[in-house]
Amino acid sequence: MTGDDPETPDAGAQVPEGLSRREALKRVGAGGLVLGTGFVAGGAIGSDAQEDTEGTYDGGRLSRELPVGVAAGPYGTEFSVPDDLEGDALDHLTFPPPPAAGPVELEMAVVEHPHRVSLAHTVSAWSYNGTSPGPIIRANEGQTIRIHFSNKTGHDHNLHFHGRHSPLHDGWEPIPPGSSTIYEIEAGPAGLHPYHCHTMPIDRHIAKGLYGALIVDPPGGRPEAREVVLALSGWDVDDDGRNELYSWNGVAGFYQKYPIKLPVGEPVRAYVLNMTEFDPIASFHLHAQTFDVYPAGMGQVPAFSSDIVTLGQMERAMLEFSLPEVGRYMFHPHQHAMVMRGAMGWFAAI
Repeated sequence: MTGDDPETPDAGAQVPEGLSRREALKRVGAGGLVLGTGFVAGGAIGSDAQEDTEGTYDGGRLSRELPVGVAAGPYGTEFSVPDDLEGDALDHLTFPPPPAAGPVELEMAVVEHPHRVSLAHTVSAWSYNGTSPGPIIRANEGQTIRIHFSNKTGHDHNLHFHGRHSPLHDGWEPIPPGSSTIYEIEAGPAGLHPYHCHTMPIDRHIAKGLYGALIVDPPGGRPEAREVVLALSGWDVDDDGRNELYSWNGVAGFYQKYPIKLPVGEPVRAYVLNMTEFDPIASFHLHAQTFDVYPAGMGQVPAFSSDIVTLGQMERAMLEFSLPEVGRYMFHPHQHAMVMRGAMGWFAAI
């Protein structure tokens, strides 16, 4: 990394012939290892790469052979961000809205659409309001949340919130195609709660993109901080009941190419959710710094401090920290198959 450009990964030199992997890694450093005629992992990836293959990397059990010219290190390849996405493409899913001033009322439609989850993969997604994850919803504890829900697909769907609310609006009843309903809940308790489709088969509906985050602020609000939302998900691209790639906020490799920029030394609050299906556990690990952990975003004081938090399916945590000096701070699950398939990202302290 250069000190002047926190968005552009280091560009390494080609590995000289006969150089050992250990020696090559020492020379290239954080920029990654160059294999064959590929680029440094994390660097530019061309969408018009040649179709013949050579020197492929199989440490991550890639789903296909890699074309010449495509990065072959652990943080590149087919699991990179689509090359036509700009750096602000996920801002609406990364940065939460400010605390609500009154009752929250919004339209929520389930739609089916092609979702380009990586450089090489497009899935037929179900989503709330056309994005996976769905929109970030925010309310104050005790406020009314009223959702005008409509199902615009050919399958049954619904909307279920975690947290406390009346069972009359729990969202488990299937809403048929073309139908609509109104969900009305009282936001609470203060914390971080997922929402998702609860129609059978539930795992398939969530895995196809029907999930999102609800932030409930406590009375008086939380201390001022730079806030980000990070929802980890897996994508079963071939419908075999296993995830082939992983993403933060719906797009593999996005925060590798476009680090989340944060001011040096200022408080940061990260709302982290594990929304993966087909994997029993995931985690969030931050390099070069520790954080205070509020499980499910609840409580007035942190439960513990660490540099890693482990999350089962649908578990979540609110993490508070600061980045004390200029530089890149990597984050990722410590399930490394997920990392190599799209779930690595950076905070850039500037």
